[in-house]
Amino acid sequence: MRTDILYSFRRCPYAIRARWALLICEIKVQIREVDLKNKPLEFLNISKTKTVPILVKTNKEIIEESLDIIIWALSESKNKQIKNFYIPSNKKEEILEIISENDNGFKYHLDRFKYSTRFKASEEDFHFKEAAKFIKKWNKKLTQGRWLIGDNPSIADWCIWPFVRQFKIACESKKKTSYFEDPIKEWLENFENHQHFKKLMHKYAKWEPSSKKDYFPFY
Repeated sequence: MRTDILYSFRRCPYAIRARWALLICEIKVQIREVDLKNKPLEFLNISKTKTVPILVKTNKEIIEESLDIIIWALSESKNKQIKNFYIPSNKKEEILEIISENDNGFKYHLDRFKYSTRFKASEEDFHFKEAAKFIKKWNKKLTQGRWLIGDNPSIADWCIWPFVRQFKIACESKKKTSYFEDPIKEWLENFENHQHFKKLMHKYAKWEPSSKKDYFPFY
């Protein structure tokens, strides 16, 4: 069994998308669930960003960005055509652009809406409306096809759906309504109802140096 190690946190959308890539690429790794409120010293010593996910390869090389972990997983897959399928060369620039839009724009407003008490509670509605603009924009893309970019799923879908799910959960907890409609609702449900979803969201015990080894996926 391979000994690549993934430091993860179950609910983190960046970690979710990295784990999703590992599932689709059929790569099993040792997983260490990090307590973000009490980060292990070993994790802090190897991480420049102090955030998850982080992948430590068997050769001790460290991959700190979720997108880089996704690309690594595609390159490691036994299916040599998988990378070209999920990152088609003629769509690569468009795919990376929409991922950047999510990571730098949508995520900014999502955090300030979901965690408004940590920022400015008075601006919660403003950030909700700004985040909703991205949802509407992506919804418009999805009216043209089943996926965000082109006729097939790509890493754009992998990278964005965990954040859209987080927005949905935040809206439900804050009693926001009429923020989702088809086709983006159906697009998100495609992932939430996927056969891999339970494996993806399996709950691991918080990792400590004395912990037994856990693996992802766990079966």
